[in-house]
Amino acid sequence: MNIQANSAQNLFRTFSLNQSKKLNTESSGDSASISRDAYVVMPPKGSELFKSDGPSAKSLMEASGAEIHEDLGLVGGYLASLSPKQASDLQKRGFRLVADKVENFLPPDPSALGEDEDEEFTAKPEADKKKASEPVAPWAPRAEMTAPRFDSELTRKYTGKGVTIAVLDTGVHPHPDFDGRLLGQVDFVQGLPMAYDDNGHGTHVSGCAAGDGTMSEGIHKGMASEANIIGVKVLSGAGSGRNSDIIKGIQWCIENKDELGIRVINMSLGGPSSKDWENDPINQAVKAAHDAGLVVLAAAGNEGPNRKTVGSPGNSPDAITVGAADDMDTPDPSDDTMADFSSRGPTKDGRHKPDVVAPGEHIFAALSPTTDKYKSGMGNAVLHKALLGLDKLPFETLAGLPKETFQAMGLGARSIAAFKEDENTAQAEFNRLLSATTRTEIHKSKAYQALPGTSMATPIAAGLVASMLEANPDLSPEQVRDILTSTADKLPGKWGPNSQGAGMIDPDEALTKALATKGNQAEFVAAHAPKPEAPKGEEKAA
Repeated sequence: MNIQANSAQNLFRTFSLNQSKKLNTESSGDSASISRDAYVVMPPKGSELFKSDGPSAKSLMEASGAEIHEDLGLVGGYLASLSPKQASDLQKRGFRLVADKVENFLPPDPSALGEDEDEEFTAKPEADKKKASEPVAPWAPRAEMTAPRFDSELTRKYTGKGVTIAVLDTGVHPHPDFDGRLLGQVDFVQGLPMAYDDNGHGTHVSGCAAGDGTMSEGIHKGMASEANIIGVKVLSGAGSGRNSDIIKGIQWCIENKDELGIRVINMSLGGPSSKDWENDPINQAVKAAHDAGLVVLAAAGNEGPNRKTVGSPGNSPDAITVGAADDMDTPDPSDDTMADFSSRGPTKDGRHKPDVVAPGEHIFAALSPTTDKYKSGMGNAVLHKALLGLDKLPFETLAGLPKETFQAMGLGARSIAAFKEDENTAQAEFNRLLSATTRTEIHKSKAYQALPGTSMATPIAAGLVASMLEANPDLSPEQVRDILTSTADKLPGKWGPNSQGAGMIDPDEALTKALATKGNQAEFVAAHAPKPEAPKGEEKAA
């Protein structure tokens, strides 16, 4: 389906302006002001409280004094402001309440240096130190990827053309790599009628999925270089957002999927997870999108390598959860390994996650200028050059430098102590810092930046899904999942299913199987369509 960018922009402009209403968390009327908090309020699941001839959830909420702002029909709930007493009363009736406060939804940045000026450095016990006969090897730069990681006749033929990927994130900057394929943006944060990204995360994610590599002669292109992109801005420039805005973003995708050709939702975001994943409103929204025929891909998170660190919605069984592998910037799979930061399963209720992994280290993709990501990349480039200079100094000279020299470079107590402890400890710290400062490398064109994270791995997998759906539009979400997992390649080494899932995605094999599979999308959607509710007062069938 061809949709001109200007017509899409008109649609978004009208929709966006309706999102500017702010929540009123103070009571109205002449009575003393009562502090209220915003909640996503959902009726008890499977409760007999709301029979067809009984009171509705909404009427009970209104009777309690709740101020209802919006109907969140996608999750069968409401966005409302409640006083502490009202919240307590509704919970006693069995309502499920999830605070709708502004919180961070971006995974931790794996490129952070881990520096803290106030951190006290504790020297390692002698038994833990490297012996002089076991020197630490100097840091060596990664080789630059000079050819696409996944390149075959099929990946060149199927590039996501005609398929739209909705990117729920911080927005999308109109980058040259998206020329003519960024259909527009809907903004649930500020309600602005334009495509923009005041963080840089969403732009990079979009480039991983569907950048065409225009500014790098085709080298740094996404998996689906001809797919369309819709920016669904649900996170602020700080990476924070509300549960309700993410739910509304998913609902918007469902409502507009047919008109805009949306088949894929990318969610490189997440929050804490719990055993009670079914009652997580974002997971419920993901299920609704899945049941409507959309393929939802979610980042596993960057909380690894500890177990049970996959966040929400990555813990949803209805999302294809993607972890991050390190391909060492080579097309050769024999050197692939897990990225240390990639969150591990199982979920807190014992299910295997992630489903698959994709490259997630040193991923070059579209850069949004003037954002914090750009500034950190430029700052790290300066620090990297300074570190290379220090690394050439004899250890005695390095250890003799005053701490103010290191502090002026932005280094903290941990690094300073390591540089003064012994030669091996100093070299290990150089290696750590030199590696970290190249993780946000700015491309010479200033159009791309290298970033690590499951946030980057997820859209690479999403781009593959878009290409699969171009090859076979009749595939259902579950068929897509089965194809991705059954064609994935196990990583070398002893990585279990709670680290790598089924393994590294294999685009050529996935496309081959997609072409050979009889799709059942229509049957899937029909089978998962919501059942109509009985009219009020009508007897239920026995």
